[in-house]
Amino acid sequence: MNYRFMLKLGGTVALLNMLLNAGIAWLVLHSLETVPLWGPASIASFMLCSGGLAGFIFGYIATRATWFALRSSQALPLHWHLKSQTLIDRLPGGTFNRSFILGLCGILFTYLTLLLLEVQDRPGLLLHEFMVLICIQAALAGAGVTAMAFYRALGDRKIAKTKMAAFQKSNFS
Repeated sequence: MNYRFMLKLGGTVALLNMLLNAGIAWLVLHSLETVPLWGPASIASFMLCSGGLAGFIFGYIATRATWFALRSSQALPLHWHLKSQTLIDRLPGGTFNRSFILGLCGILFTYLTLLLLEVQDRPGLLLHEFMVLICIQAALAGAGVTAMAFYRALGDRKIAKTKMAAFQKSNFS
C-alpha cells in the first residue's frame, strides 16, 4: 500500500521538477551557446539554487501529502520497532525543519555533481548538454527528496498517534 503511494508521489514530483527546471533553464540561458561552469549565469548558480529550492519545496509537499495519505488511510504509518533507525529517521519531525534539511541535501547533491564536472576539467557545457544534465539532476533530486520525506513522514509520532487512536476507537467501541 505504501509503495504505490510513494511511487505515484515520487514520479509526479520527479516529472514536475524536471519540467520546471528545464523550462526555467531554457528561459534564462537559451541565448548562450556554452554555459560556463562557474559565474553569475552558470551551471553552478542555476543548479545550486534549483537544488536547494527543490529540496525544500518538494520536501514540504511530500511531507504534507504523506500526512494526508496517512489520515485518509492511503498509507500506513511505520512504528518505531519497524524502522531501521537510518539517517533518514534522524531528520527533524517538523515540516519546516525537515524541508530545510532536505533543501541542504539538495545543495549537497548539486555540489557533488559540480565537483564531478570540475574533476573532468569541463569549463562549461553546450546548451543541449546542460539541458540534459538539468533534466537528469532535477528528476533524481525530486525523486530522492520525495522518498526521504515520505519515509520519514510515515514515522511521525503525531500522525501515528492520530491513526492509532482512530483505529482503537473504531475497533473497541
